Amino acid sequence: MAAVKDKVEMRNEIGHRSEINPDYFNQGRDSEPKKPGSDTVQHYEIGEATGFLRPFGRTYREALENLITGSIQIIGLDEVKAQYAEQWGQIKHNVMEIADAYISRKLGRHDIFVPLDEGHFALLFAEATREQALKKSKTIAQDLVNKLFGELPGGELISVEAAMLEIEDFDGLDRIRSLEGLVKCFREAIGKAKERESRSFQERETELNVRFRPLINRHKGFVGLYEAVSMTEAEGEKADVTEDDPLFNASPRLRAEMDCVILREIGTVLEKLGGPGNKPVIFLTVHFETLANSYFRSKYARILASLPRYTERHLILNVQDIASGVPNSRYRQIFTSLRQLVLGFTFEVGPHWTDFAAIRDLPILAITLAGHESLELSEIETLFRRARENGKKCIWRSLDNDALARLAFKMKIDYVSGPIFSTLQPAPAKPFTLPK
Repeated sequence: MAAVKDKVEMRNEIGHRSEINPDYFNQGRDSEPKKPGSDTVQHYEIGEATGFLRPFGRTYREALENLITGSIQIIGLDEVKAQYAEQWGQIKHNVMEIADAYISRKLGRHDIFVPLDEGHFALLFAEATREQALKKSKTIAQDLVNKLFGELPGGELISVEAAMLEIEDFDGLDRIRSLEGLVKCFREAIGKAKERESRSFQERETELNVRFRPLINRHKGFVGLYEAVSMTEAEGEKADVTEDDPLFNASPRLRAEMDCVILREIGTVLEKLGGPGNKPVIFLTVHFETLANSYFRSKYARILASLPRYTERHLILNVQDIASGVPNSRYRQIFTSLRQLVLGFTFEVGPHWTDFAAIRDLPILAITLAGHESLELSEIETLFRRARENGKKCIWRSLDNDALARLAFKMKIDYVSGPIFSTLQPAPAKPFTLPK
């Protein structure tokens, strides 16, 4: 595969990344597709044919519970199919075969590999928590991108998503004696889970409402920037629509869909700002994976483009869940298509984030921190000091106690917000000066 990698890297360098010769994926392998029913049960695929659940628990029920609640990850090639749509019919067999062989070799002795529909694989890790399984799967996905296409920025070409399955989704798993039976069982279970996810998403969408909280510029004694907070209201209780919600935490796809729904809601608010007079700036959080995924980035950009023209001067995107080690070129690829549609971007990071060199010359207006404890005071001070040294403003939001508020004032943070300062409001107000 080294020769394959060299060919793709050379093709990338001369600017023809999408023009892949179908023979590229067919070097040194039989191009004849497998005959139906020719799949054999391999140990690395489902363990022992009659007892592949044994490493997951002492009984069938215990094994199934451990498997479902902890470690199933779905790897998808949807972005690969979209990127090479014109050639997919010619290259898909060999891409799938390479992916099949490569992923299988990366799994442990008791891990399970299940090919699903075209372009999707399920990985079942025998000895891993959901977090560990997700980390392993993302590493495999990034390595697979490099294996197929050479060293490319943007491992999201291959998606990784936890499968939120329940025992009731499975029917007859204990009676499976073949790979075909295992695939059929998991396909049906994942289908049921997706239907359930879709219903849950629609319920949350109908409950959604957006509220606003002022970001206070204490230096100038001024409020002109409002943080959008997306809330759901069910049974009289209000909660952040994505905070600690397993539906969104485990599914970047659903989280991205909700980001798009929230943007449409913000669009309605922006349209109401169309009268004369000063308009506030809206500070809207969006997840990095939403913008990194080419499909959702395009969808998000289309929604932005449909908003009033003055949106480009009155909307800042606060990009959340920034990954470490993303190169400057990748950030440019992501944000270039959105740059003309918004006022700018802020990066919401953790106290230990240090990748300032990667955001040089980008329209990143500020570094944002959300919440945290005073135990990390030294790291927080270092983060904001480095932000200023790199010409970025500092924002500290979601402050919920007096101690953190005082620390923010002591550090002369440019913008602060949170329950300690103000309650949520149904709409942003026009900019105003705070009384002295």
